[in-house]
Amino acid sequence: TWQVTCSYSQTAVGPFRSCCVCLSTFYSRTIVECPDCTCGACPARTSTAPQCQDAEIRCTGHMCPIRVHWHIKKRYTEYWRVKLSINNFNRFKNFTDWNLVFQHQSLQELTQVLSFAYEPLVQRSTINDTGLFWGLPSFNQMLPQDGTVQTEVLLRKGKDFSFSGGWALPRKIYFDGSECTMPPPDDFPQLPSSSPVQRFSGGHRWLASGAVLVLGLLLT
Repeated sequence: TWQVTCSYSQTAVGPFRSCCVCLSTFYSRTIVECPDCTCGACPARTSTAPQCQDAEIRCTGHMCPIRVHWHIKKRYTEYWRVKLSINNFNRFKNFTDWNLVFQHQSLQELTQVLSFAYEPLVQRSTINDTGLFWGLPSFNQMLPQDGTVQTEVLLRKGKDFSFSGGWALPRKIYFDGSECTMPPPDDFPQLPSSSPVQRFSGGHRWLASGAVLVLGLLLT
């Protein structure tokens, strides 16, 4: 008999990550980009800099060959929709038979995947928080150089569902087996607070009072 133990070490692979995660939502104007210099030293901030002309990877703030973008697109009465995009910033390399692993507490509520294949990976009783996505043959099985593949997924609102506290955002993402760097939790998109609404309503009351005052002056 044989017993094999497999392990993965980011330190052994290299000092930097090879992918990062960008987050955005319909309820916040803020797009949380990948942390700066995640996948290597940043040679320059502009694509016209001399260091970027012959670089294998397109010059970006994060310098990662792969960026995964999780965008909470829309909410419905019983469901919510996410747009998932994978950007390849490598200008000379295609990723064939790519795969994406997600850890998310709501994957057990996933009901539809539009243009990726999907299979749950870890299921404990009724709990499923890890899933595998990959491309469809002859459609998006290859992530082209300097290109993008994307899909939309539909999830049911479970009993514990909430947009607050980053609950609807993924915990971990892996591309081709490598863990992608997530933005710090403090930078996650936040739900709008009640204060802007109150200020906005107050502004309307101020405008209404001003209109009445002007009308009164005109009549006199």
